[in-house]
Amino acid sequence: MKPFNLILFVVIFCCTALSFSIPYQQSYKKMIVGKWQPVLSTSEGIEANGNRTVKNYRLSNKDLMQFNADGSIIDSGQLYFSYALDPDDKILSLFDGGNYERKFDIDQLDKTTMKIVMRETDKYKGEPFQIIWTIVFKRK
Repeated sequence: MKPFNLILFVVIFCCTALSFSIPYQQSYKKMIVGKWQPVLSTSEGIEANGNRTVKNYRLSNKDLMQFNADGSIIDSGQLYFSYALDPDDKILSLFDGGNYERKFDIDQLDKTTMKIVMRETDKYKGEPFQIIWTIVFKRK
């Protein structure tokens, strides 16, 4: 009876492990396609001494980004023209007309909401200056 229980456990474990090993890139690639409206855009700067600066950007209900399956973007703000999803991580790269790349971590992506965050460290007055830019989208 013990060998049967062991085999059953191994089979159940393998099936469970396989179901979790499906890369989220595959589902993210499908989930990102469609029209998205930015509803929140915030940037936060943090100086080396801890001082914080927060800026909320004004958004319009006419602001839309349409992510197409071929990697192109139709952006009402005409900032970005294409995108790429990193195959191993939850990273969204947005490219402007000059092919300049901005990398965002995908913090949330589901049927109704996408939240992307860009974290960078720059120099400000010779000190490290951390910048966090967060954009939240709702599906249209």
